[in-house]
Amino acid sequence: MKRAFILVLMACFCLVANSVFAKCPANSDRNLILTEGTAEVMGQNDSAKIFIAVVTEGRKLEEASSENADKTKAVLTAINGLNIKDLKLETSNYRVTPQRDYKARPPKIKGYEVNNAIVVTLEGLETQPLSNHVSQIVGKALESGSNTIQRIQFYLKDKSALEKKALKLATLEAVERAKTLAEAAGVKLKGIVSLSTQPMYSPPQPHMLRAAEMKADAGAMAPPMEIGESRIRVQVNIAYEIAP
Repeated sequence: MKRAFILVLMACFCLVANSVFAKCPANSDRNLILTEGTAEVMGQNDSAKIFIAVVTEGRKLEEASSENADKTKAVLTAINGLNIKDLKLETSNYRVTPQRDYKARPPKIKGYEVNNAIVVTLEGLETQPLSNHVSQIVGKALESGSNTIQRIQFYLKDKSALEKKALKLATLEAVERAKTLAEAAGVKLKGIVSLSTQPMYSPPQPHMLRAAEMKADAGAMAPPMEIGESRIRVQVNIAYEIAP
């Protein structure tokens, strides 16, 4: 008796489940129109990171380190002396590398190279002040003892407004494409089944500067900087269900 009751209960469950699934077909069984839209927007950069280094060499580690410390202090003092508001300075890397004489057998240490890297950050500035400040910082760094400008990276501090604009444009494009496809095929769109996005942010290329070129004219300011723009690209994918 108990076994018969369980069999009847299982049969009822299967009937209810089949009824529910019949009313809610899977996405794979629907007739869909799949489309996508892309958009790219650009915004003026308002920030910069300047990667500066002081590199010294010496036969003795103490000598190379002491000389490096003195020059680095002079560079920091000179940059701070520009009195640029909200300027940030921090050490990004400090490296000591033994210089080996590989002609000797066995190879011997003939000296040391000390590399002290500093990153200078400026954020949220108008175009012209940012360009002027970066030029001044590079010039002061070279005048006061830096012998390497590793790179200068311009960027946009807040990209949220650009991302929203790009998403809106890409979505509108995807919707219009779906409408065009439906009209051409003679069908009607029922509603959106899925909507997804894929950001494709393209960072600006950093300006690569070589210290040797800029020190050709001793004490000269660095050339004017072209800060450029940041680009943000997004892709939006939409799946529409076709009305029966």
